[in-house]
Parts: sequence; C-alpha cells; structure tokens
Amino acid sequence: MPRLPGPRLAVTAALAAALAAAVTVGSPGVAAATPTPSPSWQQVPSGPTGGQLPGATAFGDTPGSTPEQVTFVLKGRGIAQLQQQVLAGAVGGPQRRLTVAQFAASHGQTPQAIGALTSYLSRFGIRSTVLANRLDVQTTGTASAYNRALNVSQKQYRVPGGPARHGARASRPQNVHAPTKAPQLPPRLAQGVTAIFGLSNYAAFGSSTVAASVPGKSAPTLSPATVAAAVRKGTSAPAAQGAAVISEDDCAAITLGWPRDCNLPQDFASEYGLDDLGAQHDGTGQTIGVVTFASLDEGAPEYFWQSLAATPQRPRSVTVRNVDGGPGAADEYSDETDLDVEQAGGVAPGADIVVYQAPNTDAGGVDALFQAAVENTAGSISMSWAESETLVAFGQATGAASAGWRAAFDLAFLELAAQGQSTFVASGDAGPYQAHIEDDLATTNLTVSAFAASPFVTAAGGTTLPYTVDFWGSWSDEQVTVPAERAWNSAYLWGPFARTYEVSYQEAATVNIGGGGGGYSRYQPLPPYQRLVPGGQSFTAVQNLTGTDPRQLAAGLTLPTDWVANESPRIVHGRATGRAVPDLSADADPQTGYLVYAPEYGGLMPLGGTSLVAPQLAGAAAVINEANRGRSGFWNPSIYRAAASRNSPFTALSTTGGGNDNLYYTGTPGTLYNPATGLGTPDLGRLAGALRRR
Repeated sequence: MPRLPGPRLAVTAALAAALAAAVTVGSPGVAAATPTPSPSWQQVPSGPTGGQLPGATAFGDTPGSTPEQVTFVLKGRGIAQLQQQVLAGAVGGPQRRLTVAQFAASHGQTPQAIGALTSYLSRFGIRSTVLANRLDVQTTGTASAYNRALNVSQKQYRVPGGPARHGARASRPQNVHAPTKAPQLPPRLAQGVTAIFGLSNYAAFGSSTVAASVPGKSAPTLSPATVAAAVRKGTSAPAAQGAAVISEDDCAAITLGWPRDCNLPQDFASEYGLDDLGAQHDGTGQTIGVVTFASLDEGAPEYFWQSLAATPQRPRSVTVRNVDGGPGAADEYSDETDLDVEQAGGVAPGADIVVYQAPNTDAGGVDALFQAAVENTAGSISMSWAESETLVAFGQATGAASAGWRAAFDLAFLELAAQGQSTFVASGDAGPYQAHIEDDLATTNLTVSAFAASPFVTAAGGTTLPYTVDFWGSWSDEQVTVPAERAWNSAYLWGPFARTYEVSYQEAATVNIGGGGGGYSRYQPLPPYQRLVPGGQSFTAVQNLTGTDPRQLAAGLTLPTDWVANESPRIVHGRATGRAVPDLSADADPQTGYLVYAPEYGGLMPLGGTSLVAPQLAGAAAVINEANRGRSGFWNPSIYRAAASRNSPFTALSTTGGGNDNLYYTGTPGTLYNPATGLGTPDLGRLAGALRRR
C-alpha cells in the first residue's frame, strides 16, 4: 500500500507572503538576540508537566540536544459564532459546509499574528510549519531551544505501567521528558495561543478494545483456515433473517463455547439496516479517515478482507499518513489500527481509507486531527482512543489549565464538523468508569472520555446482542440468556462466573469490569441538539458498584480507588447538566464481538469494545454519503431531530434495571435518551433518509 509522510501543506500565496521567511527560517545553533523572560510573561496551557504524570519519578535533566517536535495550537477567530452554527446544524451539513480556505480566512489566525510567533521562535533556532487552516503551527527544535523560548526546564521521568485489567492490556512503563512547569510566552504572543503540546512525550491515550474475558482464561486465538471455511459455508446459501454469516453452532465450535463471537463487518451492515440501501451502495468514491496512535500492520486488512471475511473486492486504496513522524514500528497495540481499518473498510468495501497515524502524545493527537481536516478528503473519520476527563482534571489540579487542552482538541473537532467531515469517536469500554482501565490513575469515580464528550463529534456507545451461552464448572452449570439487544456491561456475567468458577461475587466483578462508555461531562455543557429529546438531563442508574478507598491525588482532588460489588444493587435517580455521552450505540460486547486479524497482537481473534463501533459507523457514513450523493456532515443535529420525530430511525433502549445498564446508567421508561446507549441503536437505511433531508 502507499506509505507517505504526513504532508506539510503549503499555505496560500497571500499567507506565505505575509509570513515571509518565518515559516521556514531558523536552524539549530542560530544565535540571534533572544528576549529574556520577565514577570510579565504569561503562562500558556500545555500538555502534561512532570507533576501531572501519574506516579512519575524524575531521574535527571533532559539533555539540551534532544530533538523535539512541539505544536502551537492557535486561538481561532469568530469561534463562538461558528460553534453555535455547527451545533444548530446551520454549518457542517449537506447544505452548507466550509472549505479549508474559507475556514482559514474566517476562523484561522491572522498572518500577522502567525508571523510574529514564528519569527519569535526562529530567534531560538526553532523551525515552524503552518498548516493551511492557520490554527496549527508545528515546530522542530532542541530541548534547550524550547527551554529558552518558553521559559521552562525539562526533566526525564519514569512513569510506572499499570497491570492488565478486565480484558484490557497492561499499560507499559514509560521513560519520558516533560517540563517542570507550564510554558510561558511574552504577552503579545501568549494571547494568541490556545495550547502548546509536545514538551512532553507521555503516551496518555488508551485503546478502546476489549477481549472476551472469563476468569482464568485468555481470549482464544483462532485458526484462519477454520474461520475461512465457516465463512464460505455461511455465504454459500441464503441465511435466515437476522442470522450472522458464521452460524452460532460453527462459532461456538470455533471459539470454544461463544455462539455470537464471530461477527464480521457485513453482520453489522445487516444488523443495523445498512443493507437496506442496496448492494450497489458500498462507499465507492468516498474516503474514510482513521486517526490512530499505533502503526498499521500493513497488509493485514487486505488479508482479512480477501481471505477471511469474504468482503466484496473493489478497487480501493489504503494509504498510511505518518503524522509527526508516525508512531514507530507495528507492535501489540497495532490491533487497534488493524481493526479500525478492517471494520471501516469491511462495512464500506468500495471506499478508500487514509490512516493518520501519529505518536501517542497530545501533539500527535491534535496534529493528526488537524491533518485530516486540512486535507479534507475524508468525508467520515474514526477515532477509537480515549483519555478520561478525570486524567484531564488531574492535570488541572496539579498545575496547568486543562481548559486549554479541551479547547485545542475541540478546535480540531469543530473544523472537521464545519467542513462536513463526520467524526465518530469511541466512548470507551469501562461503562461510566473510564479512568479505571484506560488511564494510569485507575480511579473508580464516574467519568467519561474527554474526546467522546466533545460536542462536535458523534460518540459511539456499546450494546450486547441476544444470545445464550452455557457454563460448566465443578459445582455449578449455568446458562446465561440475553433475550434482546441491551446496553453492554459485564455485570450480567458476574453471578454465573462466581458460581461456575467457585469465586466470590466480589472477585468475579472486579476482575471483569466492562461496559459501553456513557455518562455526563463535567466540563462540556449540554449541547442544543440534546435538548431535543427527553431524558438528556435526568437519569436512572443501577448501583452495581460502590466506590471505596478514597485517596487524595492532588490538592482539591480526592477520588475513590476501589470498589465493593453489590449483588442486589439498588436503583437510583439523578439529574445532570453536562454533555451526555454516547450519541448512539451498536454491538460492542466482547462476548458478542467481531473477528479481528492483528498479526502483532496474536493473529485472528474475537474482540469487542466501542473501538469497533466508531469505524463501523465511519464506514456506514461513507456508504450513506455515496447513496445520498454528498457528505452528510456532522451527524448530531440531524440524528437528534430524527429521534424526536414520529418516524424515528432509532430503537430506544429505555428499559430500567440490571438487564439494560452500562454498570451504572440505565434506561428510563418514556424517554428517548439513555446515558448507557444514547439514542439507542440505528436503522441506518432509514437514517440515511433523515441525513439527506436535513
């Protein structure tokens, strides 16, 4: 497949003239007169400082010659008005969307302000490249140069890894560099900068994938030949209505007992009505973007489509775009990228795919999103990595303003939305406890993914498909039946696991925490589109877990770090005022999961998680865009209007109780919104009509 470096897009001729040589001047060792920091210099929000790294220990100064890439996210112009227009659906839909040039001219920074910043940095030998949106200035220099330019000192830190928890892999120990305090700039420059990222190379983002989990057992690695034979068998004769390609009997034999754990992308299309658009619509002529922080196993998606999944073969390209140098060689974390491409491309077999793969850092994340925006070739984008709002709050409590972090990523998501690029973000895989398995903090408080909570993305939640499974143990035989599609959580398995495997209910619960991310943001207000449906601000919840062992993590931040599992949980009610997550849901339970081929992670295996739902929806958007002959744009204003209409294309999962919760939040009868599943599950064929009529 083509493998291209991330292009440094040229600015317009007018901007280039205004910037003069500032975009390219500056080289290591330049010794122009440099300003001396003064008390008037202003702090600028940044990525993590050393004090914000969980459990970190300093072990020396960062060598001054260390090469670094640092991104300056600039403040936009007219952003508040644009936000209102996008949230209302007036901009970003099929009727009106901005080009990159229009966005830059109306909402990017002025050439004069950009020139002042790049000229200042060049005096320290720092080279700058300005993306065409006039919001992202990517720079290269040495640690010594940035220390002087930003009035910081950088140290080396050891950050301990975390253990594997609940089907999610362990986090690796890291040796990283980070500043001891937030950066500063002269006031005339600081007032134009939203955030500075890249002074730390700490990898904070977690993948939203989960393996099928049974106490004492690991996820099975499957035989490609056996799976391919089952797929051939399943596609050789017409299947029953709603049946998966691989039959439940064959799947149970392949996975050693799990009958619904062999789903393929075409099963998603069938289950959620995308097939109703007709076989002639496959995403041809469309492009899907995948934003990720692990390298693609090149060739893995093609092998999956051609040899395993019986995906219709169409002329298409999969292009790798290395942003900020890329994340390095493929490794065990590459399963996230592999499955993103496999699922998106399997749902839309005619669509081209561009993989924006970047280092797992704040700078890499925002640069990858802005790169997708300034290229503006992908009509739909998937992002399946997460960082909880709790980790962002920890950063705020220990020094730097987290508002700048949120504002920077919101700017990227806003540009994508305004340009009509539908962006789908995984909501996470620990129910409302995202900090527990996806961050090194491992706290047990209610929280949501900071990316999914952006009001300018469509947050993808998770469900469990109907199925029946038998457990056999020394003391008990158990049969578990899920009679209808429900919110995904792992609590429905705790009792059977405890009895079958002769462990306490507490142990069965705490080794198997999983569920579709959902809940309410502490920082993002309720967006206008969520006011269109009942249930957006009130909730019902099931108290499966009670947080214990509170610890002070920082001044003003004390959070629980352990749980007690409640075998007879009580129902509670409450109200919230923040952005509700997710927006809609589809199957994500690893026990009713999808087959994924990931050579660096173990080969062919069933996986679950909202990581699957985000790329599947991006693939569905490509098919819908082809059918509708144009981009649908930012989905949320349209889908909430459609859900509130008489002919809603959603099945609301509003049943209350332990049969329909994400470990905490559950449905409320008479409402359309459930914080465990959002608007519910879509009929994508009917939703295509609502997106076209907008």
